[in-house]
Amino acid sequence: MRVPMYLILALLGLLLIGSSASADTLVYSGNFDDPLNTHLVYYDLTPAQFHDTGSPPCDACVIANDVALYSLTVPVAGNVEFQSLGFGNGGADPYFTLFNPDTTFVASNYATAGGNNDFDLTYALAAGAYTVALGVFDNMSFAENLGSPYMLSDGFIGLGESGSLGNAYYELDVTTPTPAVPEPGTLLLLGSGLGMLGWWRRRQR
Repeated sequence: MRVPMYLILALLGLLLIGSSASADTLVYSGNFDDPLNTHLVYYDLTPAQFHDTGSPPCDACVIANDVALYSLTVPVAGNVEFQSLGFGNGGADPYFTLFNPDTTFVASNYATAGGNNDFDLTYALAAGAYTVALGVFDNMSFAENLGSPYMLSDGFIGLGESGSLGNAYYELDVTTPTPAVPEPGTLLLLGSGLGMLGWWRRRQR
């Protein structure tokens, strides 16, 4: 006997009842002047620099051109929030850039950068592996400035301002959506539905 469509729909409904979407928050933080910070690269993607050998010396000028790179995995499509908290804690005036899984440019905080402030931005993103770049205003990427075919591998423009470095601290909290998970009662409901389906099939025989 074929199972009536209304029973199939009822079981699907049981799977959805009690399912709740959740979110994960990742914290990317550190200091641009920390030689032990393994996320740092120089603006041209060579090893990060912390001392200026030019004349006159300007350590802060070099440090302001360091960029912190982080991998970000978005597990399911949805809204992803990027909230900067470093400047409010005495840190750098941030410049944030987001790159696609193919390392092309997605977005930045260009519209609010340079105002000596943090930012709170939300983007609708597909699931995938992204790259987050955190720098000091206004060390933008060539991918943002010059567009396609420029990519993350082309580096940054090297115009970080030492006066925007603050105490060199940065922090970015990233909140991503996660797959919906059943609440505790959902499996019980599903079991009841499957039992009902089995009873109905035995009755038809």
